[in-house]
Amino acid sequence: MSFILVAMETEGFAIYDAMMQLRNEIHTVAVGAAIGQACLLLAAGTKGKRFMLPHSKALIQQPRVPSSGLLQASDVFIRAKEAIIQRDMLVELLATHTGNPVETVANVMKRPFYMDPIKAIEFGVVDKILWRGQEDIISSPEDWEKKPRN
Repeated sequence: MSFILVAMETEGFAIYDAMMQLRNEIHTVAVGAAIGQACLLLAAGTKGKRFMLPHSKALIQQPRVPSSGLLQASDVFIRAKEAIIQRDMLVELLATHTGNPVETVANVMKRPFYMDPIKAIEFGVVDKILWRGQEDIISSPEDWEKKPRN
């Protein structure tokens, strides 16, 4: 089942690509946990419109390779190469959206990097903690065409 590795990461990249095609603002909110690809999608929202609930967590981690039983050495090599390509792509995109250097993102990704909302703000994943009633996170339909996405 060599499609498993690709499927685990490519859905996240597919959603990311779709988000980048939109011209309007994208509001992102972490509810519970934003892990791996979800952390990228959270960071890829419009700057100033990326939120976390107070007790949520964000986690930057390397792509995972599920175990699939016994594999030939060539299959292991193919999966490892694909995982490294996806890791490097994830590092580049997270660096772009957080404003951190590629080296910093690659460094924190060596081990699971957990962030509470304060740490996520400091790292550039989100902009604000969403407290009850504090922010209006949904634009009115009249504003949909007024503010093109940067």
